[in-house]
Amino acid sequence: MAGVVSYGAYIPLHRISREEFLKAWGGFSIPGEKAIANFDEDSITMAVEAGIDSMRGMDQGEIDALFFASTTSPYLEKLSSAIISATLDLPPNVRTADFAGSLRAGTIALASALDAIKAGSPRRVLLAVADTRLGAPAGDFEQTLGDGAAALLLGKEDIIAEITDSYSISDEFSGVWRAEGDTFLRSWEDRMVLDEGYSRVLPQAMSGLMEK
Repeated sequence: MAGVVSYGAYIPLHRISREEFLKAWGGFSIPGEKAIANFDEDSITMAVEAGIDSMRGMDQGEIDALFFASTTSPYLEKLSSAIISATLDLPPNVRTADFAGSLRAGTIALASALDAIKAGSPRRVLLAVADTRLGAPAGDFEQTLGDGAAALLLGKEDIIAEITDSYSISDEFSGVWRAEGDTFLRSWEDRMVLDEGYSRVLPQAMSGLMEK
């Protein structure tokens, strides 16, 4: 059975207190702070850091594939996973793939990696997920969206967490999106996300998984 062999994470050093948003825009702030990528950091560099953290004490030659998932890759047309693979000094014959276009990119990449491992193609897959999503000034997203990355090394041997099964459904509703040329996220009213997303779609997915 396939599962998680090891894991890693990276959170940028820099922080901004949410009180600063209150001083700048007025309105209200929520407690705490959020992590902010430095000027020389992006989703690729953070994915590299998370990947390094997940590979401590391991042989890079044992990794057969690297999948990268992000909605904020710095390149619109360039294989970001290949950059990460080269930086991590993985073998040149490692299979690389990018997953993007949705916050589901991470879980889609995870499912794809597990399917590939179960099929016997790659033995171990390194999955790196990173994002630096931007909320519009004075909006809720500006305060709540922090930057960071996580990585999972997946395989069939020496696993620390077995992934028994999964279930997925696909549905379309206007929640959060970012079109070509948009700098900041856009969203419909919260009622759409709560009523059509969490209250309708999520229970279907949970019930389907339990039945499976």
